Amino acid sequence: MKTIFCNLLVNATGQLLQEHAFDHLSDEKLSRMNQCLTQLNQPVLAADRSSAEHELLQLCGEANLYTETTTPQSIHQWLVVMNLSGNNIMPAPGLMEEEL
Repeated sequence: MKTIFCNLLVNATGQLLQEHAFDHLSDEKLSRMNQCLTQLNQPVLAADRSSAEHELLQLCGEANLYTETTTPQSIHQWLVVMNLSGNNIMPAPGLMEEEL
């Protein structure tokens, strides 16, 4: 059974992929990202899942969150994933103002 964190990571990555936040990555990195997503969507051992999650987090760290098509909702979703992974980061000041 997938963990909540894994579900959030897969959903946030998929949303950012649709919003072209990874268009600048090389084909090799995009291929690795898709392999990780595929692996996380299949029943795998906990060690394999952890490895795929770790690799996907590293690749997603290269996301361009400032594309025209990236929505505040997907950025917020990504911030939640990063904070749950232990990468405590603060939201951009513009995001906080939009929520008010």
